[in-house]
Amino acid sequence: MHTNWTGERVRLRPFKDETEWCDLQDELHIEPNQFWGPMWTPRLQHVRKFEEAGLLEAGKGCSFAIERLDTDELVGVENNGLEYLHGLVGWVATIIKQQHWHNGFGIEAKQLAYCHLFETYPITQVWADTVECHTRAANGIYRSGMKFDYRAKCIHHIDGRYYDLVCYSIFREEWEQLPIRQIVKRGYCNDN
Repeated sequence: MHTNWTGERVRLRPFKDETEWCDLQDELHIEPNQFWGPMWTPRLQHVRKFEEAGLLEAGKGCSFAIERLDTDELVGVENNGLEYLHGLVGWVATIIKQQHWHNGFGIEAKQLAYCHLFETYPITQVWADTVECHTRAANGIYRSGMKFDYRAKCIHHIDGRYYDLVCYSIFREEWEQLPIRQIVKRGYCNDN
């Protein structure tokens, strides 16, 4: 299995160690997320999650570091995995540090995760979701090649209000048409 997926702006790679993983989680979740609410988790829980399989176990969800190619700076995390819904499908969830928003890093990271999932597993579909009020995330999901799939009404509660969850998906045939397939460089842990 390839463990590095490199595009034009970012690279998905395994986290170097539990400290890199835990430090990023602390940085991303120190303040409540305005769209998802508090997401803080005790550091020991992050350590245990990392120790299980280095965050690379698809059945429990994989987490790749998102690294800028121009500065080698860690800019976020690309979570992905498999679920059995109406057959085996993949899912992605991207979190980018706020100071790196508006650079297309999240869009390309999602596309690289599609490559990882479709090339590694016998799936026909990958999905993602976001809360209805997070229009930037919805736009990024759409721009990554996904299409609107469905809306789950009043499923997410934050700040005393219920929000819809908006779900998107991309099928293998649609992914095969994306330009990222010709751009992506695949490698292993020590490759760049």
